[in-house]
Amino acid sequence: MMKKLLVASGVFLLAACSSAPDPMDERIDAAIKLCQSDSAKAYSHTVDGLRVMCDSGSSYIIRGDISLEQIFEMDRVYCSSMGIRDFISSKSGEIKLACNDGSNYVL
Repeated sequence: MMKKLLVASGVFLLAACSSAPDPMDERIDAAIKLCQSDSAKAYSHTVDGLRVMCDSGSSYIIRGDISLEQIFEMDRVYCSSMGIRDFISSKSGEIKLACNDGSNYVL
């Protein structure tokens, strides 16, 4: 009986540890990564998408299936890793990107 109880409690602990991450934590983490600091000026998540405003003046409106890794790759390719000033993506996949160096792109 004790063995069954121990196995059942072990299964319960594994299930509790493997639960999905908190969406609020993911949004806060995204804002911190995009702003490249431990705080963002403002962020919100609505049905329209994730909006982030950084203390540096950069802003992001992320809709659709755009990942943070894709945004960082666009910064590397289009902005030479100098930073994104404004980023807007639409649900249809169109992206408007403005770099800190003044260059603008519609992808």
